[in-house]
Amino acid sequence: MKKILIFISKATVLILLLSLSSCYYDEEVVIPEVVLDPEVVISFATDIEPLFSQAGKDCTACHNGNTNPDLTEGNAFDAIVPDYVEAGNAANSILFLNAPGNDHPIEAGFELSANDLALIEAWINNGALDN
Repeated sequence: MKKILIFISKATVLILLLSLSSCYYDEEVVIPEVVLDPEVVISFATDIEPLFSQAGKDCTACHNGNTNPDLTEGNAFDAIVPDYVEAGNAANSILFLNAPGNDHPIEAGFELSANDLALIEAWINNGALDN
């Protein structure tokens, strides 16, 4: 009986030690919140379209007319509105939801910055104007 109690106590300690171990994570991913000045008018031509062809973050490498949507200069607006953008509702707009840095369907090799994503979100929420 004594051997059984010793075995049970050792097994209990082992189970307790195993249950206290946990996974280790290097760091928590924190997405910075970007606050844009609500008084600034966001222009598609000068603020949004250039985001699609930034050095090192070139969406047009793939979205060049061969892959939809065509994000090349001069074609981007007609290619994304209304098929990929629901004016006034970024939370329901494929362009914003699937942008690199949010949830792009394939590995793009880059992510748009938090500021870039905030600009796209604000432009859509402000009516997605062709300005």
